Amino acid sequence: MTMTITDQDLLELLPRAPTKQSTTQLGERLARAGKDIDVRSIQRRLIKLSAKYPILCDESSKPYGWSIAKDAPPTLGDISMAEATALKMGQKYLLDTMPLEVVDALKPYFGRADQKLKEAKLYQAWLSKIRLIPPAQVLVRPRIGRNVLQACYDAVLKGQKLHIIYEREAGKTKEYDADPLAIVLRGPVTYLIVRFEWAADVNLLALHRVRMAKVLDAPIDAAGRFDLDAYLESGALGFFPAGEDLLQVHFFDGGANHLLETPFSVNQDLKEVAPGEHLLTVKTKITEQLKWWLLGFGERIEVKGPPSLRREFRGRTHGAASRYK
Repeated sequence: MTMTITDQDLLELLPRAPTKQSTTQLGERLARAGKDIDVRSIQRRLIKLSAKYPILCDESSKPYGWSIAKDAPPTLGDISMAEATALKMGQKYLLDTMPLEVVDALKPYFGRADQKLKEAKLYQAWLSKIRLIPPAQVLVRPRIGRNVLQACYDAVLKGQKLHIIYEREAGKTKEYDADPLAIVLRGPVTYLIVRFEWAADVNLLALHRVRMAKVLDAPIDAAGRFDLDAYLESGALGFFPAGEDLLQVHFFDGGANHLLETPFSVNQDLKEVAPGEHLLTVKTKITEQLKWWLLGFGERIEVKGPPSLRREFRGRTHGAASRYK
């Protein structure tokens, strides 16, 4: 029993120019999907569709080739193997960083990518042979209520005030009206940056502690414009402290060998001071992330400077050593 062929069935098979498909090729692909239609009927349907959609017919040589115009909307026509592969990689590694409404909107595209990749075993095999390994320990993402997440993303997107119930401590909640300014994803935790009417500074709220969020029918206060990048660079959150210091680290036992191939920065100065020992000198911001990276080397490094960081590491290493006595 053959299936009815819709205009959408044909449109989804058309590649984007300059790639093209002949009516014979289109008929073969439809037949494999259990949809039988003769070549002349396909041609008539395409001519009719070309009056409504940006469909092109290349008549420079036979067999004539049909395609979707290069500048047509991305939702129109077939997707390429490269696009399908990119979508599947995004689905595998980026879904946790996207708002739920974005994920829902992309589901039809993921489905089309699955269908496309079924046609190419080579690409399927390639996807099974590549993995993205996070450089740090992966932690379980805290659960965030779907309604909370959607309300917060909507409020930030539309510039609307939020009414929230927030749990700062276990079992202790408070209600607030807030101006949602931005969202920051840091590792497994998603933060909402807000401004309260009664506070001079902005505040950082962990979304998994928001117990209820409702978008209010009122715009946020536009009087004080907020620059997210400037705010992060100011060091207000502790992510990116203001200013730079001269970092000096002595690496032992080949600890800095990887910095020869993957430098700390393009401006690093890495000198070999003895076999297997290097001195790294570089101007950088002393971030918490940098500290975690340095602590991961354990006894294979000695922080030489800046003085404040050396004092901090002296205290940390002495404190750690005392626990192993």
